[in-house]
Amino acid sequence: MNQKLKSGSAELEAAFIDWIRKNAYNPGEAIDHFMEKSEYVLNAIGTVVEHGRRKIAEHTRQHLLRLSEDTVFTAQFPMVYACRNLEDKDMRYTIALTIGEKEAEWVGKVWADGEYLGEVHGNGSGPRANYIELARMHIESHIRCAGKFKPRLRRS
Repeated sequence: MNQKLKSGSAELEAAFIDWIRKNAYNPGEAIDHFMEKSEYVLNAIGTVVEHGRRKIAEHTRQHLLRLSEDTVFTAQFPMVYACRNLEDKDMRYTIALTIGEKEAEWVGKVWADGEYLGEVHGNGSGPRANYIELARMHIESHIRCAGKFKPRLRRS
């Protein structure tokens, strides 16, 4: 078995973690994309004799699936939300939420096609407000604008 793709390999897990963070996926949703697009995997698979590639790739995929089902592992990543813009392009974003006594502030970090595009800042308040939903509505309304995504910075 290729040592780079060996189940439980610290190098494999580090490459997976790094890839998830750079491409903004939830761990369980990242496995197929990681296996198909990661240079780490593609280079490792390329060193394996052709008849063994499928078996090694499947063992690696199963290991990453078990890893992504571990709550201790997944807790280190923010939730990634997905939507489409008006040009039908897949967009992903994360939310960092700060809750104060009377309002909440958020920062949405936005990605598309593996490229980090920038941030959307906002805030909101209200009785019994669901701040995550407020943040999601605000960020998605900004993402869904036609044309190129323009980062939106917090007003001072």
